[in-house]
Amino acid sequence: MNYLFYLYNVIALEIVFKDQLLLDLYSGKRTNDKLFKSNPLLVRKFQKTIIKISAIESFNLISHNRGLNYEKLKGNLMGYSSVRIDRKYRLIIKEVFDEFIPQKIKYLEIVEISNHYS
Repeated sequence: MNYLFYLYNVIALEIVFKDQLLLDLYSGKRTNDKLFKSNPLLVRKFQKTIIKISAIESFNLISHNRGLNYEKLKGNLMGYSSVRIDRKYRLIIKEVFDEFIPQKIKYLEIVEISNHYS
């Protein structure tokens, strides 16, 4: 199931969080998730990464921000992309395109925080 809990509207690009946990992490609410509760630095880096993405005027310019290390994913995650949160964690995102203008990204869906090496 796909639940879109929150729509964060920015000037050029809309950001949608796929689940409530991601929204809570971004907005600074406390969570009971063991990974994030014990790793406040990861939460701050996640928030900073979302701010970097939202500051980009056009999604086509995301690859110019080398700190994000944007890449399209392959295999069972084909259709998704990732950006780097830090050396260990990646933010999995999905570009959702406008149905009337296929080259225009309607919004970015923040899917999950993934351990890059597991």
